[in-house]
Amino acid sequence: MNPKMPAINESSNTANLSGFSWVEGAEKKMWSIINNPVDALLLPIARIILILFLTYVALRFTGKLIDRIFQLKRIDRKKALTLSKLIKSFARYAIYFVAALTLLFNIGIDPTPVLASAGILGLAIGFGAQNLVRDLISGFFIIFEDQMEVGDYVQINGKISGTVEEIGIRVTKIREWNQRLHYLSNGEIHHVANYNRVQMRPLVSVTVPYESDAERVERILNEVCEEIGRRYAPHLVEKPSIYGVTDLGESGVQYTLMALSHPDQYWLIERELRRAVVIAFQKHAIEIAYPRRVLQPPNNGNSEGNEKTPG
Repeated sequence: MNPKMPAINESSNTANLSGFSWVEGAEKKMWSIINNPVDALLLPIARIILILFLTYVALRFTGKLIDRIFQLKRIDRKKALTLSKLIKSFARYAIYFVAALTLLFNIGIDPTPVLASAGILGLAIGFGAQNLVRDLISGFFIIFEDQMEVGDYVQINGKISGTVEEIGIRVTKIREWNQRLHYLSNGEIHHVANYNRVQMRPLVSVTVPYESDAERVERILNEVCEEIGRRYAPHLVEKPSIYGVTDLGESGVQYTLMALSHPDQYWLIERELRRAVVIAFQKHAIEIAYPRRVLQPPNNGNSEGNEKTPG
C-alpha cells in the first residue's frame, strides 16, 4: 500500500452512499409528483384530510352516543357522569391511536417493526413504571369501590378539600372552593372523606355567659330549632334539636344544636341555624359569650390588685 495515498474510510463511504440513496429517493418522489401529481400528491393529501375528518366525526359521535346511553339508563346522575367521562377518555385514546396508525400507513411509514419491538421495550421500561402501575390499580379500586363520584365534595388525605371534577384510571381532578384545580395521582390517594354519602349531621355550638338564665336560653334555642325545622323540612331527615350543654368553658356555657340532613344541604342548614340563633339572641337581648376580664378594686387596704377571670 502506498503511504502517500489517502486511506479509504469505509464508514464515510457508507454514510455517503446512504446520503445519495436518500437524495435519489427524494428525486424519485419529486419526479413522480411532477409526472403524476394526482396519484403521488393529491390522493395522499385527500386521504389525510379524510382521516382527520373521520377522526373528528368519530370523537363527536362517540361522545354523544355515550351521553345518550347513560340518559336512557336509570343510573344516578353522579354515577352516570363519572362513568361517562371515564368511557369517553378510553374511547378518545383508542380513536387517536387508530387514526395515528392510519396516517402513518398512508404517508408510507410502516409502524409494524415499532409495534413488534414494543413488547421488548415495554419489558425494559416496566421496571421503572411501578408508580404508573400503582396509579392504575388504585384508580380501578376507587371506581370499583365507589369511594367518590363526579360532583362529590371530598377531602383527600386530610389536606385537599374540593369538588370532584373527573375520576380517571390514573389521575383524579379535585377543584377547591377558590377554583384551584388539583391533579392527584390515584396512587397518592390514601384517605377519602366524602361529604355526599346518604346523610350528614349539622352541628352548631353557641356559648352564653354564666350569668344568663339557662331555662330562658334553652326555650329560645328550642324556638330556633322549630323554626328551622319548618322552613327546611324537605331537606331534613331529622329536625334540629338541642343536644344539651356540651362544654363549660372559661367564657361561658356552651350549647350544641344538631340535625340530620341530606348531604347536599349540610352547609345550608348549618348557616341557617347560626343565623337564626344570632337573630333570636339579639331579639331577646341575650349575649353571646366572648373572652373578657373583670378587674376588682383592692379590698381592706390591700394595695395589690385582684384580677379575676370568670369561669
